[in-house]
Amino acid sequence: MMVSGDLMSKKNQIRRQVSWVIILIFLIISTSVGGFLWVKYEIDRKNNNNNQQEIEKEKAREAKRVELIEKSALLVKGYYYQEAIELLKSNPEVYNDKLKNEVKKIEDFVAALQPYTGRIEQVFFHSLIVYPELAFGPKSSEPQGYNYWMTTQLEFERMLPLLMERGYVLVRISDLYEVDAQGNVSAKTLYLPKGKRPLLISVDNVGYPESRKKDGFASRLIIDNNNEISAVIRNLEGKEVISRTAEVFPIVDDFVKVHPEFSYRGAKGMLGITGSWGVMGYDPKIPEEALEAKRIANRMKELGWEFVSHSYTHAGGKYFSENSTLEGIKEDTELFKKWIVPIIGDSNVFIAPFGITLKGELYQYFIDEGYTFYLNVDRRSQPRIIGKSVLMPRINLDGFVMNRDKAYISEHFFDVDKVYDQRRPPFQ
Repeated sequence: MMVSGDLMSKKNQIRRQVSWVIILIFLIISTSVGGFLWVKYEIDRKNNNNNQQEIEKEKAREAKRVELIEKSALLVKGYYYQEAIELLKSNPEVYNDKLKNEVKKIEDFVAALQPYTGRIEQVFFHSLIVYPELAFGPKSSEPQGYNYWMTTQLEFERMLPLLMERGYVLVRISDLYEVDAQGNVSAKTLYLPKGKRPLLISVDNVGYPESRKKDGFASRLIIDNNNEISAVIRNLEGKEVISRTAEVFPIVDDFVKVHPEFSYRGAKGMLGITGSWGVMGYDPKIPEEALEAKRIANRMKELGWEFVSHSYTHAGGKYFSENSTLEGIKEDTELFKKWIVPIIGDSNVFIAPFGITLKGELYQYFIDEGYTFYLNVDRRSQPRIIGKSVLMPRINLDGFVMNRDKAYISEHFFDVDKVYDQRRPPFQ
């Protein structure tokens, strides 16, 4: 009986040991499986996170590519071809086959450009008539003169899209000619897309005399709260207001923002300053006003405008007429250099008062004074290199020309009937 009891006790002990072994094995297996599953879960989770992060990073890279393509397209519209290519290549992290393809498109486009060989046109304006009811009204100081030689705001705003439709692109004189260290002038090769043609714009007498302020013209230029150039004008009630449409400059600036293809590499136009009229509404002989005029001039240069001489006196007699004398034009030039050049800076462009073309030693005097480009008025001629100068004709797009030379203007620039302001009085 004792043997039998001992045997049973040993069997139970063995069973318990086996049970513990089984439990231990189960625990080991469970732990291993659980650990494996946990590790797998963590690996999968990290992989998923990494994949998601990479997806988000790629989305951000693609968004940047789209942004670069859009910005480069604007640069191409404005004829900044190399700058557009450099922009597309600027970020190595996002540069891929898609951007390489965009670069190739631009390079192929540039390679296909042909040198421009057609006419060089230059048009000019005076300050715009903003309120025809004042300019042509009974209290106007010069209604017939305004009807002849001025352009209304409405007409100017109508001209720009029509000029663009004809393929015109604003350029600088320096885009067309180069001057070497010895003063020799040569024509540059200008590459424009097919159908585009260069256009120079100048605005004369940017000074705003008191008589015109009451006749519906702007009174001065300012830098507005948006760091843009705006005009100040007296409205019909006689109150001064700030306007983006009361003068050539803000109108062109805003038009080019919407249509960068209308401006070759940021070119706008030239301001012909007449010294005795002041500078953009400021008196150069009053230090505070001269300082403000210089600040405005510097900002306008940043926006693509250039400043040139339109003489100091803009007077006839011994200055600018058939009776001009060397003494007269020297006096005029010295006054301009004394009072105006410190504000607007040096320029090699001279706009002749009344469009007169001086001859002989009088013409040569301006060239010797550093005015390489002499701008007269002539609707049919083309620029001519004369020695170390260029004689450049301009066309006045005003009431006189739109009435007396309507067919020519319609053929070369725009349909006059689509531009002409019917608020003008009958032309005499």
